[in-house]
Amino acid sequence: MKAFFSSLFRYFDHARRILVNALFALFLLLFVVALLSGRPQVPDNAALVIDPAGSIVEETEFPSPGILPLQLGLATPHQTQLRDLLRSIEYAANDTRIRILVLKLEQMDRVPMERLQAIRTAIEHFKTSGKMVIATGPNYSQSQYYLAATADKVFLGPMGIVAIQGFSIYRNYVKDALASMHVNLQLFRAGKYKAAAEPLIRNDMSAEDRAANKALLDVLWSSYKQAIAAMRGIKSERLQMLLDHPSRYLAEHHGNLAELARAEKLVDALSDRSGIEQAIAAALDSKPGEYASISYRDYRRIIGNKDNSGADAHVGIITASGMIMDGKQPPGSIGDIPMAAMLAKARRDEHIKAVVLRIDSPGGSAAASESIRLEILRLKKAGKPVVVSMGSMAASGGYWIAAPADQIWASPTTITGSIGAFAMLADVEQGLKRLGVHTDGLGTTGIAGGVRPDRKLPAELARVMQLSIGSVYQRFLQVVATGRNMQESQVAKLAEGRVWSGLDAKRIGLVDHLGGLDDAVHAAAKLADLGKDFRRVHIQRPQGIGDILMQQLFGSSDTWIRQLAAGMSGYFPALDLAANTLSLRIWTDMLRHGGVWTVCNVHIE
Repeated sequence: MKAFFSSLFRYFDHARRILVNALFALFLLLFVVALLSGRPQVPDNAALVIDPAGSIVEETEFPSPGILPLQLGLATPHQTQLRDLLRSIEYAANDTRIRILVLKLEQMDRVPMERLQAIRTAIEHFKTSGKMVIATGPNYSQSQYYLAATADKVFLGPMGIVAIQGFSIYRNYVKDALASMHVNLQLFRAGKYKAAAEPLIRNDMSAEDRAANKALLDVLWSSYKQAIAAMRGIKSERLQMLLDHPSRYLAEHHGNLAELARAEKLVDALSDRSGIEQAIAAALDSKPGEYASISYRDYRRIIGNKDNSGADAHVGIITASGMIMDGKQPPGSIGDIPMAAMLAKARRDEHIKAVVLRIDSPGGSAAASESIRLEILRLKKAGKPVVVSMGSMAASGGYWIAAPADQIWASPTTITGSIGAFAMLADVEQGLKRLGVHTDGLGTTGIAGGVRPDRKLPAELARVMQLSIGSVYQRFLQVVATGRNMQESQVAKLAEGRVWSGLDAKRIGLVDHLGGLDDAVHAAAKLADLGKDFRRVHIQRPQGIGDILMQQLFGSSDTWIRQLAAGMSGYFPALDLAANTLSLRIWTDMLRHGGVWTVCNVHIE
């Protein structure tokens, strides 16, 4: 019997070695092919095709090399870097080889308003060069249509839908569900509007959260409606009526949604792919199927990042995207250690005269936020101006790290504020008792063994937690008051965890100016007295060999490997389900790491 099990174990060991080596060989082969793949050329008289896939993000999240085979079907193939899109569109405006821009948006997921506005600005700039923009799609989601509306001509499939619905904030509230599982959750918070953990302790939206969310939605929806009205030459009131009573207007067109969209001037023409091909070919003075085109990914790869200004003075741009966490974190999260390293690099580089910190974050660890803030103060002490450019969200901890900047720029639709703090602890003592599991013991102090998932938190520790939260909240108020040159009493009136739009934040003094990243860069250059003679330099996080491999394999330019990864998701359908539940990471991180958190949990649909 012993010999049998020894042989069995040796068999499994050999099988494991073969599998690992095969996966490594595949990984190495893909890497070599990515390096050796030839660079494409930009054809003359060409159409530049903007066909983003999945989410449009500030910073691409790469998979961990250790679990690469399991992640090929997850988030990696479904991300498009915002910077790549903007760079391609802006460069193409002055590229004589590019004649028209074609927007193919059917693979693009829902995108925050601030990023849509940034892309719209780039497309509008492209149009000033006199070049045509065509949008095509069998259907348009709300995000897709916002970009399609920028086009000179919008095509829709003969049986297509323009699925504008408006914005909403709905959540699942699980207080009763946790109670049914005998999970006791204790929440400690400062700020009556601090609603990040409300879904865990309530069965409905609080009145305070409802009021703040309504104000936010009103700004977002007004911005969307007015933009569509301006781009399509229609009245925003008419669009509102159409969406409030869609069946009334649809009945006039016998239920044909595509005809309704054309009649309401949301689109210019209904056409299948053949008709669209003819329109593109005509714009290029060519024949269908014979005109030249190039994907923005290949185009981006060709034009690169080089700034031809030749200036010695640089404005450094640092991207802070994702949850703020302690320690080293991968791309897609903001670790205080790599963020501090990038800020220190900017401080030591004599060519960098000013820094723009691009923030797109719902917040996170208060301790990590403070660590980053202190590094920003060191950068300013070195005589280098710091300007913050807020992305779609810079709230809670995201605002904490923005506060010390010399200037803060935001979009009108940026989600910001949420100045508050909270912590939470869960125990399953009652659930264990129902299973016949009891916890007993002793400790040397009144709080020893107090923080355990199998014991209710002692009252003494609960008081300690609430006092600690109060202290962090007061610290947050001081940070904002000092950074914004305000009285603490003023900040307190704007705080309480309330979420503000960028438009309202400008009105109440939490933001200095409304504008995008370009505006922030020019503001930083002005503060450093650089005039117009400066170069933009993106400061990257420190990279190891694994990071470099991931960049080569999964950078946005290497479309073929991304398509391979996307195709493999069909063999692992469970992975797609896992991808849709990754929002749970916020809660698991909080419970695992502990500490005090400053997080904004607003999700706009």
